[in-house]
Amino acid sequence: MKKANFISTLVAAGTLGIAGAALAAPADTSSSAWFNPKFYLGGGVSFAKIDDVTVHDTAIDTGKLKDFDDDRWTWQAFGGVMVNPWLGVEAGYLDVPEFENKGFDIDGNGYTASVLLAAPLGERFAVYAKGGRVWWDVDVDGPLGVDKSVEGSDWLYGAGVKVAVLPNLSLRLEYTRYELDDNGAEGDLDLATAGVQFNF
Repeated sequence: MKKANFISTLVAAGTLGIAGAALAAPADTSSSAWFNPKFYLGGGVSFAKIDDVTVHDTAIDTGKLKDFDDDRWTWQAFGGVMVNPWLGVEAGYLDVPEFENKGFDIDGNGYTASVLLAAPLGERFAVYAKGGRVWWDVDVDGPLGVDKSVEGSDWLYGAGVKVAVLPNLSLRLEYTRYELDDNGAEGDLDLATAGVQFNF
């Protein structure tokens, strides 16, 4: 898909930019530079869009719902640790909102685990790329008796920017794609998120 190619190109460009910034930064070989963990918690409001959905029921095949296209507001929570200014790990909870279209309802939740590669741009700004897995569980209701609970695990990837507004408070803007394709259900879930991060 053209959108998927664009997003992949955007994430790849962000990753290359991070690598370039890291190479351009002065080398610091001290142990504190390579292991200086900083923990954080946060949450955000997301604009979520889902499309290209397929759901196969054991008795009824809904087929390729190419026209299924819906968007909703939702939320997510996250927490993690930056091992150093360039590398971190993060876990999160994602609320999958109730999408409705073509007589079908899809809603659920997911849990995520990601690796973050970041590039600090001064003392207040940082850009980052992320990649990992999402473990999801959705309920699908539809016409002709379609009623199914589906779960699976798939890849996620994204990029964002973080801005420190206070010593222990940062704002995050992030775009993430979840490529869901497991156990008889598939679809593309894109989230644009504005959130806050509390640093410890």
